[in-house]
This record gives sequence, C-alpha cells and structure tokens, in this order.
Amino acid sequence: MLLVLQLISFSATPCTIFVLTGTDRTLFFNNEDYSNPTTWLWFRPSGKSHFGCAFVGFDNGWAQGGVNENGLAFDWVAGFPNQWTPDESLETAQGNTSERMLESCSTISEAIEFYQKYQEPGFTYAKILIADKTGASVIIGIRDGNLHFDQSRQSRGFGYGQKVLASQLSGSTEPTISNGRSILQACRQKGTYATKYSNVFDLRSGEIQLVGFSENRPDIRLNLNDELSKGQHYYEISNINSQLLQEPIDLLPAMKRFLWEGYQDILDKNPALTNRVKQISQEALVGNPQRKDYTPVYWKEVSQYPQPSENAIRALGNLLAAKACKGAGDSQPVFQLVCD
Repeated sequence: MLLVLQLISFSATPCTIFVLTGTDRTLFFNNEDYSNPTTWLWFRPSGKSHFGCAFVGFDNGWAQGGVNENGLAFDWVAGFPNQWTPDESLETAQGNTSERMLESCSTISEAIEFYQKYQEPGFTYAKILIADKTGASVIIGIRDGNLHFDQSRQSRGFGYGQKVLASQLSGSTEPTISNGRSILQACRQKGTYATKYSNVFDLRSGEIQLVGFSENRPDIRLNLNDELSKGQHYYEISNINSQLLQEPIDLLPAMKRFLWEGYQDILDKNPALTNRVKQISQEALVGNPQRKDYTPVYWKEVSQYPQPSENAIRALGNLLAAKACKGAGDSQPVFQLVCD
C-alpha cells in the first residue's frame, strides 16, 4: 500500500460551525480559524461510485469541510482531546475519512452508519457537525470512551464562538444569509489563529458563499452544480476574483480523491533525506515525535494533539519503506510511505 506523506490533520484550533434550519431552508455556516493563510476551495465531480462534492481547506489538500450535490455538508471543530480506542471491527477508509463520507452519503442516517463502519482518527481531538438538506444534523464525538451521536432538527452549533451561538441561536432565528452572516462576524477570531475564511452552504439550492467582511474582499457566490459541470478544478480563496475570470485550474495532486493519484516515482537523489522521512514517520507511529523535526508552529499542534498523526499512520499497517515521488505542480519531492 502506498500513501503520500503529508500533514493529515484538521485545524488544531477551535473554529465555529453552526446550522440554521427552517421549513423551507437549511444553511450551513463555518468560520475556519488557523495559522495558515493559504486556503483553497476545490470541486470534484461525481463518478461511478461517488457523489460530486465541493471542499474547503488549506494547501495540504486535506478537506476541513465540504458539501455534496445531495445537500449534505460537514465541518470539524478541534479542541476536544479524548482517549479513544476504535473498536477492532471498524474498517479503515482510504484517504480522508470525512471526504469518503461526503462522497457516499446523502442523509444524516447514512452518515451515522458510515461512522459506525469506519474509524476516524480525528475523533481523538475533534468533533464533526454534519447536516442534510432536511434540517437534520448530528454532532459526532467521543463521550465516556465511546462514539456519541447527538442528533437534532434544530438550529445549533459549537466551537470558538460558543457564547455568541448560545445567545443568538434560538428556535426563532430565521435561516437567512443575513442572520448567519452577523453570527459569523461576531464569532471571528483574531491573532495568530485568526479566521482565515468564512463559508456558507445552502443545502437545498446548492449555493456556496464565501463571506468577505470587508470592502477589499467582497462576498463570492457560486453554485455547486455549475462548478461541478466545469470538471475538477480549484480556486485559491485569496485570488478567487481573478481566477473566476480564467479557465478552470485543474486539481493539484493533494486535492484528488486519493493522495497517490498523479504521483510518479523519481530518482532518489537524496537517500539520507528519504530515510529521515521514514524515521520521523516511525517515531510518530510509536508516539515519540521529536521536536527538532518540526517547525515551531506545527510542533505546537503535534505536542498538543499527539494522537491524530499517530493514529492515522498506525491505521495504515506496518511501515516498510519511504519513496521519493513528485506530482504535477510540485517544486520539491514528496514522499510515499510503503505499508503492508
């Protein structure tokens, strides 16, 4: 088995996510708070065995949230460290588990069944909110050492802006862009982990809105079906205004359904570096990462939430080797982990 090595994680700081629902409309809102300023919005059309989806995230191509053509959406909030050992009966999904969920599920019931079948390393430090176009939602996390599924049909949310949500979300809050936008504004985070983008998914109409909050960064409105009809492509959120006027930009390798798509083996000109990558991965596998191998920002995340990377690598099996490879658009080699 081959896996392209990259940072497999969700934002390590609490974001804010919530859903507004009523008789005729269901809206899904998100503030993404993190240190990385490079943010992407990408689209993957449907195939024989998967639905068409839009994803939002950073430049590692690991989706933080998304919406599919059937009106199902998800996003994550970190900051919930838990001791959890997945049941041995749970299977391991290939690649990003929540992407696989969004590609294969249309309703909350199906999403719950998915997570009852597949293990998700992210639950050791985060919770996921999933909502469908009927207004049903579920928050999945760990409670008392077990997976917990908190279902509802009411407007609700959680995360960094919890106090604001508690005061502004109620059964009488109309599901409008205006109402949700004001809540997003009140929940924006500042500082090192400031809000990097804010998005809205209309789960019935398929409309996607990127909220700008300034004259220099106006709101952007897109339609999911229209974007999927263009084929697989992506936008840099910071440059989306100009990129909308250009031909669609094909997905980078990290944005494809599986990380190993589009990569080719190359001549290993630095075996010592390749061996070092294997060693770092092995140290993460056994729960012994070394501070000297990480940037200060990423070490803060690794040391605060050590289990996600360890669990993600362990789920692959025994680590056998590392291989240098390169994909389209890569200026530097990336590495594949070879596992049994």
